[in-house]
Amino acid sequence: MTDTNEKIRSLFLTALMVFSVFAGTIAFSGGAAAAANVDIDQAVEYSSGTSSSNPSQVEVALSSGLDSDIDSEDVQLYLDGQNPAQTSEDNDLKASVTGGADGRIVIGLNEDIKPSENLTVKLTGIPAEDGDNDETLVEEDIDVTSKTFTTTDSGDASASTNAEYYSGDTNVFRGEVIAVEKDGGLDPNDQGISSIEVEDDDGGLVTSDNYDENSEVYVVKTKDLDTGQSYNISVDDRKQNSFTVSDLDMQVNIDDDVGDGANIDNSDTLAVNVSINRGGEEANATLFNEDDDKVAELDDNIDNPQFKTLKSNDNVVFNFGSVSDSDSPYYVEVTDQQTGVTAESDLINVSDSEDGDASFESSTVRDEVGDVANITVQLDNTEDGIISVGSTNDDNYAIIGQVEDEDGDGEVTVQFNSYTAGTSSANEESLGSGDSNTVLSVPGDDDIDVLTEEGSFDRLDSDDNADLSTDVLEAGSYSMNVTATTDIDEIDDPDSAGTLRLNENSVEGVQTWAAPSDAEIDDDDIDVYDRIGVNLTQSDDVAADDVVVHEIQASGLEGVLEYEQEDGTASDETAAFLDAVDTDGQTNGDRYGYGTGVTGGEKTDAGLTFYANRTDVGANADPQPIDFEDSEDALTVVEDADNNTYFVAVDTSDVEFTNDKTITKEKITDDSDNEDDSVSIDEDTRINATFAIREGTLSDDDGKTASAIYTTSERDATLDLDDDGFVTVSAAAGQEVTGTTNVAPGTELEVEMESESEANPFVIRPEVDVATDGTYTATADFSDYSAGANFTAETLDVDGDAEFTDEEDGRIIEAGTASVSISDQESTGSEVVVDSAQLSDGGFIAIHAGNASGDVVGNSEYLGAGSHEDVTITLDEPMDEDFTAVAMPHRDTNGNEAYDFPGDDSPYSQNGSAVTDSANVTIVEEQTEAPDTETETEAPDTETETEEQTEETTTMDSGTDEVETTEQTGPGFTAALALIALVAAVLLAVRRDN
Repeated sequence: MTDTNEKIRSLFLTALMVFSVFAGTIAFSGGAAAAANVDIDQAVEYSSGTSSSNPSQVEVALSSGLDSDIDSEDVQLYLDGQNPAQTSEDNDLKASVTGGADGRIVIGLNEDIKPSENLTVKLTGIPAEDGDNDETLVEEDIDVTSKTFTTTDSGDASASTNAEYYSGDTNVFRGEVIAVEKDGGLDPNDQGISSIEVEDDDGGLVTSDNYDENSEVYVVKTKDLDTGQSYNISVDDRKQNSFTVSDLDMQVNIDDDVGDGANIDNSDTLAVNVSINRGGEEANATLFNEDDDKVAELDDNIDNPQFKTLKSNDNVVFNFGSVSDSDSPYYVEVTDQQTGVTAESDLINVSDSEDGDASFESSTVRDEVGDVANITVQLDNTEDGIISVGSTNDDNYAIIGQVEDEDGDGEVTVQFNSYTAGTSSANEESLGSGDSNTVLSVPGDDDIDVLTEEGSFDRLDSDDNADLSTDVLEAGSYSMNVTATTDIDEIDDPDSAGTLRLNENSVEGVQTWAAPSDAEIDDDDIDVYDRIGVNLTQSDDVAADDVVVHEIQASGLEGVLEYEQEDGTASDETAAFLDAVDTDGQTNGDRYGYGTGVTGGEKTDAGLTFYANRTDVGANADPQPIDFEDSEDALTVVEDADNNTYFVAVDTSDVEFTNDKTITKEKITDDSDNEDDSVSIDEDTRINATFAIREGTLSDDDGKTASAIYTTSERDATLDLDDDGFVTVSAAAGQEVTGTTNVAPGTELEVEMESESEANPFVIRPEVDVATDGTYTATADFSDYSAGANFTAETLDVDGDAEFTDEEDGRIIEAGTASVSISDQESTGSEVVVDSAQLSDGGFIAIHAGNASGDVVGNSEYLGAGSHEDVTITLDEPMDEDFTAVAMPHRDTNGNEAYDFPGDDSPYSQNGSAVTDSANVTIVEEQTEAPDTETETEAPDTETETEEQTEETTTMDSGTDEVETTEQTGPGFTAALALIALVAAVLLAVRRDN
């Protein structure tokens, strides 16, 4: 019994303790509420539209009036924690204080406050419940508005006293806070309190509320309003203002160029990209840690927050440097200063970085003297590295640069220009002010700074300017070192070492290609290799006015061409080639190779020459080179330096030789009239094109040269005629007129066919493309013209020149006729049967799937002229579904008894349409031979099977008559049983004790 009493007593004491705590909590909260007789109902900053002379002011609406107006010294302002609050020019922010006795205090400000700033109001000397004026009221982070609407008598100046429409349509960005200031035109209730309503354009009610009792300002917050919607404000049921909500669309995105975007380490840079629809206003970005605390410790000279002017639809980067991993994750909050609209980035995870490491993608890099070697540096756990090429001890030359992986892909490709090596001005103490950054460069967004270039080897003149007439680096092996650091002294202890092997440059060959006269070889949208087989064809016979493309296979050119474009005056590859290469075939008056007969040629620094000489000049005469100075527009260069290939295209229509002759015209000048009296000549021109690297800057060998010989000939085209000497077509559609030409494949020509009959006039001019074998085929519809009509046919050149070919006679004959019949049928899908066909000129029957325009799925063997029945046609691929088969007779237009459509072998036609017949083909399974039914098979054990089935059936049936109970298991049920058992045992024990 004693134990029972003790248990009851313990329970009572526990309940008493809980009740005491609960009662104490109630007493404490009730005591806290009894502080002052007056409270702050609302505090808001706004720009008054009434007579206030201050840029803005603060209204503090009290729950009741004070005994008297408040003194200015009893009002304190805190701006972002600063007290007293100061203006941007360090003056007192508070300008004036009025009111208080009427329950409304107005604080004039000397400067407008930005919505992004934190403004706190503190009032002292407030009456307390005990009658003393010693209470303090504080309102923290009050609403700072960005726009103020002031009510008017009419709502709109042109409306009547009771406005019939809303005033204006102000643009407001979602998230802005708006002040609606009471002035005129209101009708408050008996207590003098005004009502306010905000509706959308469709009449939907957004807000219906009252002004606070002692307030003349109502605050409208737009963060939950719909973008693109217009809203109307009414005060005391009178229409006042209208505004439309827009979206600033401020985006704060993690800079993906650093680390893995949202996952970086403490050696990476934490940065965000901020974009906005409306630019030109300042924003502040603040970095917070996982506890929502502003990060205080950042790298030197990095502020938090940061202030920058945003740009419309363009990224502005806020960079917070490297941060500790101990407070990770971080996020960045950006606030638009004008509107107070904020946006946050995703969380940024920062981990502890491992030691950085730098290595070469390939330990051995190979290239040729004069070329640009691509050295790829791989950076792990770092963005920075130091790279060196060469050694002052072994090579008498070394250059050192610092790389930075700006795009964050973990590698930097360093381009080492072996042609300009020795011209960098990085080491000003020993090398002076030569051309800087011509030796080391990086493509894309990465960065490199040349730190020093050392050694006795240099290419500078006495004034320390680049002298590219001196020899370049010799062929050989140059050491490469790289280390993950920004300290140049650590390059002597590199993370990785490698070798740059510069081999001797060479000239491997020159071959020629033909392209149409209007081809733009340097079109960036079409790769030059994609032109091969389309409008670029290898040839040593080029039609006059076409473009001859010299494919030069040579190494050692890349560096000088890059230098001319990056550091010279060349605007593109063609200009760089003309600047770097001697194109008159003459260097310092010395004649090379075949000789040019030109004296006083200007030698280029690189010692490169390219000349194209006309060699068919007769006996006892020097070859005449193309004068590229006067034929500059004829030249176009396309570079493929990675494959040591350079395409030099020459438009033969713009070529002029040094003796004033052209490819197809001999220039004869009559000085009396100062006119160009050119005459056509009907002779071919033989040209030898030679490219060479001469002894000098790039080579110690004068034998690096290669040539190609080709001819140019008058443009020509010949139409194909039948045995009677006519261009013969049938009075049907799809008639083909063919020919051959020497112009470049891919050239677009026209074949003009003009009637000679006044009774049946026509002019047909189909366009054709020249095929790779020099043939062309024009297709025309003659179904509307009568057989027996005659016409003339000729091929027109690109520019419509009718002298391009001879005019030929043509004739129209009766069109061949055909008929075909096919019936609905069943098929295994591998073949179809055509019932009958009649072909006047022989040919084929093609099967189209679906309709006459459908795919050709099979065709017959050649069928001779005449009638044919039960023609079985094997399909190209078996059909596995029912389909419509369209039978279409085709002619054998090229006479080879092979089906060549499309291209040749056009279909027979009638009334301008192809002759066809169609049928439904049903796919059936192929029939197989039935098995031998007389073979004995063992009968199944029906007795055993029947017993098993009966037993199974019985078991299933029993389930319908009797519900089987199953044992409940599981942790929940077991625990419940255990609990019940425990309670029962306790009760039993207590009963026994009693």
